[in-house]
Amino acid sequence: MSIHAAGYERQSAARANKSEASPATQRAANRGEADRRRAAGADVQWVGHYEDIGISAFNGKERPAYERLLKDCRAGRVNMIIVYCISRLSRMEPLDAIPVVTELLNLGVTIVSVTEGEFRKGNLMDLIHLIMRLDAAHNESKNRSAAVNGAKLLAKEAGGYIGGTAPYGRKLTPETRRTPDGRPIVVQVLTAHPEEAKVIRDLWELIKYHKENPHVRQPGDGRVMPGSIGWLAAKLNRDGVPTRGATTGKARKDSGWRPNTLTRILRDPTLAGYHTEPVYKMRDDGTRTKTVAEYRIVRDEHGEPVTAWEPILEAAEWWQLQEWIKVRSTRKWSGFSRNLLTSTGMLYCECGRSMKSAAAVKPDARQSTYRCSRPTGMVVPGQHTGTSAISQPLLDDYVARRVFAIIETAEDDEAAGDILYEAQKRLGETTEPTETAQERAALVAERADVARALEQLYDVQDSYTRTEIGRKRWTSDVAAQEDRMAAAEERIAALAALDVPELPIASWLECDSDAIEGDSIGPGTWWAKADLTARRNLLALFVNRVIVRKAETRERAVRGKAWKGGAGHDRVGH
Repeated sequence: MSIHAAGYERQSAARANKSEASPATQRAANRGEADRRRAAGADVQWVGHYEDIGISAFNGKERPAYERLLKDCRAGRVNMIIVYCISRLSRMEPLDAIPVVTELLNLGVTIVSVTEGEFRKGNLMDLIHLIMRLDAAHNESKNRSAAVNGAKLLAKEAGGYIGGTAPYGRKLTPETRRTPDGRPIVVQVLTAHPEEAKVIRDLWELIKYHKENPHVRQPGDGRVMPGSIGWLAAKLNRDGVPTRGATTGKARKDSGWRPNTLTRILRDPTLAGYHTEPVYKMRDDGTRTKTVAEYRIVRDEHGEPVTAWEPILEAAEWWQLQEWIKVRSTRKWSGFSRNLLTSTGMLYCECGRSMKSAAAVKPDARQSTYRCSRPTGMVVPGQHTGTSAISQPLLDDYVARRVFAIIETAEDDEAAGDILYEAQKRLGETTEPTETAQERAALVAERADVARALEQLYDVQDSYTRTEIGRKRWTSDVAAQEDRMAAAEERIAALAALDVPELPIASWLECDSDAIEGDSIGPGTWWAKADLTARRNLLALFVNRVIVRKAETRERAVRGKAWKGGAGHDRVGH
């Protein structure tokens, strides 16, 4: 019978430089074993290599090439699997791995280990030997995992950095410290990388310069403003400043600076020397992935950031940088749009897409419209057909009058008073120091994390509480999470109790003596005299979203009408 041999190669972690030396060695050994058998007279036909790179055989994670190999074995296309050693095939518990191995042997598949021998059906000693090798491979991984986790915990307790690769601007430096029992231990600490730290400091100087000397946009300037993130990234590329990828390994040697990468670097709390902990992305089912979403500042019992490293930027300057990044997104296009509701992130069509400005073709500005940004010609079932548009002047007037109706009736209308209270809190959040805003965000994230942890504990309550020890452990874990929740709630309440600025209602309602009585936004009013930024800032305190619904009839008589009063919550039609 002809032997259809295939090689299986696996490496649990892909090399950063894509050298993949271990799989290369495995490929050569596996193909060499097939060639040796053919040279010895066996009818061996080489099917090919099946490779899983960057995938562990210990944690049960899906291995695409492995699954494809099993499928080909079941289809009769492969009847000999050659691996460098059995641990390449599986590091799972023997009881979990044996059913698959037994199925392969029953299919007549011979398993060949280049370093450990041959395993085939019908030989009891082969099966016993195979089970022993599977058990040894599993225990090796299990012990290695426990040792690595123990070493990380010990390094963390000694103040070492265990976050993997050092962030941009930093390098890992070995340092000898003492464990709680006095034993010396070498840990990795973050120190400033001279060249990269200089890049960060130079970027901050450029940002400060353009903050203090804002550029006045001129015709032909394009859409990138000097001092913006995009401009800074382009400047780094023009100046030939290497990225981290360009200075390490082969995979990203030609990489360039991108705005998103630069923003992530500038947001890193370790720039200010703060101790951080990773926050992982969550799956839809509430379980945690291994992908880091962000790094959260570790705080002490008083809510103050814990400093662990020598700062690259002084803490006060890093917080100023965060403030600049925060407000940058809200004013990104403010210099390009002169319409009230665009560039605010609040104007949406009923289909869920944002609306854009469409300037009037005729000089008559009253013909300008806001239009749905859905591509022309696109048809989506259940959504409006054709273009959805509404008059800019009418919608601007409508929204402004709705807001001022709330302001004017707050004393007599309980619902309007509640809205004013929320607007006051929003004003406080927009004017509070960035450090306070960061702490608030961290606390909200902490509260959400605790809620997920409690939910998971209650999901597994039955398996925990079957024994007395399990019940005690479950009760202790729940109590610990509830203490975390109480502490977060208490601190959030304390931040909410900080001084909140009063809304300047009197100023908003001021008007000239010749203003029309009862018209809060007409000539002579605060609204009429306010610039575009001031108007947008006022709306942002009261409005989350403006949704425009396309009218059911196409008659031209159906138009938006200027709203004249009342604090209702009806939607805008046109």
